[in-house]
Amino acid sequence: MAGALMSGDAYRTGNIHAVDAMPGRLAPMAARPEPTNITDGRFWGDDVWDIIAALPAEANSAETAARVSALFYCCSVIAEGVGNLPIDFLDRDHNPVHFPLEDVLTLEPNHLQTAAEFWPAMVFAGCLRGAAFAEPVATFDGVEIWPLDPRRTAEEWKDRSLTVRYTGDDNRTRTLGPADLFWFAGLADSCAKPLVPWKMAKGSIDFQLALEVGARTYFRNSRRPGGFLSTEQKLDEPALSRVRDGILQWKGGKIAVLEQGLTFKDVGSSNVDAQLAELIKQRTLELARYWRIPKFMIGEDDAGKTSSEQGAIDFVKYCARPYGRRIEQAITVRLLPPDIRAQGVRAGLNFDALLRGDSSTQWKNAVLARTGSILSVNTIRTKWFNEPRIEEEWADDPRTPLGSNRAADTAMGGETAPQDKVN
Repeated sequence: MAGALMSGDAYRTGNIHAVDAMPGRLAPMAARPEPTNITDGRFWGDDVWDIIAALPAEANSAETAARVSALFYCCSVIAEGVGNLPIDFLDRDHNPVHFPLEDVLTLEPNHLQTAAEFWPAMVFAGCLRGAAFAEPVATFDGVEIWPLDPRRTAEEWKDRSLTVRYTGDDNRTRTLGPADLFWFAGLADSCAKPLVPWKMAKGSIDFQLALEVGARTYFRNSRRPGGFLSTEQKLDEPALSRVRDGILQWKGGKIAVLEQGLTFKDVGSSNVDAQLAELIKQRTLELARYWRIPKFMIGEDDAGKTSSEQGAIDFVKYCARPYGRRIEQAITVRLLPPDIRAQGVRAGLNFDALLRGDSSTQWKNAVLARTGSILSVNTIRTKWFNEPRIEEEWADDPRTPLGSNRAADTAMGGETAPQDKVN
């Protein structure tokens, strides 16, 4: 239509140039390139630089946030540490209890995952997203527990209720209530709805992603800073072609020869000036604070001379134990049958594996535990050192006098105990 007005965006996207000789008709033209930094490669059609430019610089999802190495390490070290702890079921007198569901929880939750695969995956989801959900299913072979894909799960926390909508492989959405689910949640702000850790740390994560994108671009550009070329002369196509070749050589670390009065103006800074290494260390430490990971576990140079035993105690005390406590109570309340729970049976994670320290400390602690009549010989042999049991009554009783074993009697010059006599 003659005299039609068009916006600037429509003019550019429509590739229209001007009004043709015939009124009301618009002639197409070639799309003009968008202005951009000439050193990032996109101006010259470098596909490699298009890939780098497409790298995420902002965490808009949990998957993008998990690409940050420091965040992935924090969540994975908690998941592997807590998820692989042995699960014990004890009664009120702290005696082991065995029942059919025990094998499901400690060995094979479902026919595709072992317990060493299921529980770390659940803990990782809890550390990253604040909550982890699974669905117990009754089958002909017994009970199975299947984790719910968090990317297909939408939970709705209300004042006194929880609803989870899960979209399966068939694109059908099912609504699940608390009675249909097993879950454990992280820290909450005085309400049932837990805080989402990666969203709480989004500012630090975005900073870390920006540092990684900048560092990749800088080193892929042979550590050449960004800038622009300027000249007061008009460049024809042969001159532009030579400039293009010169820029490619310059990006590859060679010397570019500029002509037609072209000058290069640096608008960037080097990694030394930007203190990239110091910033990455500082951001890594900042992310570790969100998950309470001790400094010595993230490779900090100034972490101090912390012994392995003390470092393990700090990790268990401030990081692993809070998650373990939630899992213990979630298993007891949401998975154990009422008749089993009525007998006083409780689930517990055995943190001894994380608190053993070095070999010398383990042997000293074993002697102290046996001397103080806290642990029996068989308990120390089987749970601490993976040695076979001694099939004798005295070996199961922590109150057995120390003089009743062969080594102690020999050292004291007394008579060998009857149960230790060798024919």
